[in-house]
Amino acid sequence: NSGTTRGCDGGDIPLTVLASQNYVGRTTSTHPTFAWFVPDSKSLELKFTIYSRGSDGNFTEVRSMSLQSSPGIMKLSPFPEGEPGLLVGKDYVWQVVILCDPSYPSSALVDRAQIQVVEMPPDLQDKLDNAVDSAEKADLYAEAGFWYNALDEALKLAEESKLGEVASALLEDLAKWEKPEPSQDLTQEEREWIEKRMGYLIDIANVAR
Repeated sequence: NSGTTRGCDGGDIPLTVLASQNYVGRTTSTHPTFAWFVPDSKSLELKFTIYSRGSDGNFTEVRSMSLQSSPGIMKLSPFPEGEPGLLVGKDYVWQVVILCDPSYPSSALVDRAQIQVVEMPPDLQDKLDNAVDSAEKADLYAEAGFWYNALDEALKLAEESKLGEVASALLEDLAKWEKPEPSQDLTQEEREWIEKRMGYLIDIANVAR
């Protein structure tokens, strides 16, 4: 499981990507924004990678970027608007790795999540066209089940490295949605990890608000 190691400095909250671990998060954007929480105050080498999932189940690297970490909420739009982005109808996995000590790769912090790109529903587009601000758009996207769009709009309202009120509320909602159904085919270890992660999401919503 990812993210079981706390920060490089041994903080209370691990490196956490701001997305579901229990469900595949959706977006209508081929150029989505990704966000994650960095627990460490010092700047460290960070690697962001997106993989596409093939019909054979194998993964192919689509985009890889090296950055320096900064504490709190980091966000990244890895595909410039003029470039091709992700493909509609495809599933991807995105991963964030922080190298605590490049000499010891096993000490790295790792977390990842899935993202699925889908067509924009026409009725949702109509509502968005009439929305007055990013807060309303975030609510519309969240109601329609488009996590990545909702978070992107919410973070436009936040100060750098922070969530702001709208994104904090989204993260609290995500923590509730994460709770596994009794009928889900999960091991006890997987259930415990998801429930632990629900707590981390609440903690992040509070500390990064």
